[in-house]
Amino acid sequence: MLYDKGNLLYILNEWFEEILPQYIEREFPYEHVDSNLISVLAGVRRGGKTYLLYQIADRLRKSIPAENIIYVNLEDDRLYPLTGNEIGDILTVYRQNFKASESHKIYLLLDEVQNIPDWERTLRRLHDRERNLKIIITGSNAHLLSSEIASSLRGRTLTQIVYPFSFGEILKARDIPFETGKIRLSRKKNVILRQMNEYIEQGGFPQVVFEKAKVELLREYYRSIMYRDIIERHSIRNIALFENFLKLTVQNMSSCFSFGKTADVLRSIGYKVSKNTLIKYLTFVEKAFLAFEVPVFSYKVKDQLQHPRKIYLIDTGLRNSVSFRFSEDTGRLAENIVFVELMRRYGGDIYYWKDQHGHEVDFVIRKDFHVSQLIQVCWVLKDDKIFRREINALIKAMKEFRLTSGLILTEDMYEDREIDGCSIQFRPLWLWLLEGTGTSELSINNEQ
Repeated sequence: MLYDKGNLLYILNEWFEEILPQYIEREFPYEHVDSNLISVLAGVRRGGKTYLLYQIADRLRKSIPAENIIYVNLEDDRLYPLTGNEIGDILTVYRQNFKASESHKIYLLLDEVQNIPDWERTLRRLHDRERNLKIIITGSNAHLLSSEIASSLRGRTLTQIVYPFSFGEILKARDIPFETGKIRLSRKKNVILRQMNEYIEQGGFPQVVFEKAKVELLREYYRSIMYRDIIERHSIRNIALFENFLKLTVQNMSSCFSFGKTADVLRSIGYKVSKNTLIKYLTFVEKAFLAFEVPVFSYKVKDQLQHPRKIYLIDTGLRNSVSFRFSEDTGRLAENIVFVELMRRYGGDIYYWKDQHGHEVDFVIRKDFHVSQLIQVCWVLKDDKIFRREINALIKAMKEFRLTSGLILTEDMYEDREIDGCSIQFRPLWLWLLEGTGTSELSINNEQ
């Protein structure tokens, strides 16, 4: 049974007649839209890709006729069952029923394109033949970034990863103004600290910010990603085994992950499982943008492959909604938030460092083939033993990489110290996160 093209016409009419919903404006490299290449917005389900498409459409409408901008959500059930012809049909129905301005490009915005069979071939054909067509697509599957897609589209794409809200975007969404140059008043600082605590607990999924039933919504997101983007898409047969594997993965957030130990735990509760199966499962989890692996830093590929990798989640709220929460987890949650922010800023080349004596630094940032920054996350530094351990590890790494400064992110400590010939900056996590809003520096006044 094929879908009814009349439904496609109805969907297009809806788009052209309805007013765009309100959205929180997010940072986006609009040079991607101006490029002749296919623009790809990839990221976790419900992370804000659809509303970013609305933002792009709204910006385009200010300079070109609205009739030249087409948006279709390819998860719309009125298009089902999908056959692979839908993208071409969209343009056919559009041209038969709507009048585009010939002096401007036609912009085709396709939401969740991975649902269309063989969508890569169709896009390649349209991109090569339709000189006046700009294609912008979204997808919730890392298959959009895989080497196979890069090969099939042969350099025709520009990709932007879309993450849940950053801390700065959370403040914007909640209409909490802050001056990016200076945050002086203790009242404003206290408001931001409360928001920071909520961000650690609830994460940054856009809709969650505005909903009261936050935990229930986050659990629904977790189930949707697990079943629709992983189990169904990869035809996982042993669903119970995968569910328990994912629980263990989520619980290991911000920690080193051992496939062998995880396999032992699963075997102890009755599952017959191999390490190879778990490696495959984690690949599926990463493809859904639910979790990420961070390797140990080493100039030897063999070391990176042999040493355990640390696991981070796309959002702390997801983890807190499906796992028990303990007070000592705050440091691990903060570390996870730092990782996601580093992914926003640098997009990769992120490692952790560990020496043979067990000294460890949470994040090593490599830029232009050189280590450019070391970051340690230590939420509470009241314990002298922990304080010395974190500093000693950072100093050892600084000397190994010949860096003169290092950064320790804390709950609310702002201080610069010279220790053993090394400059160490202590900064509040909330302040460091806001430094990523496009300002070169933020300063605070610790008035009480």
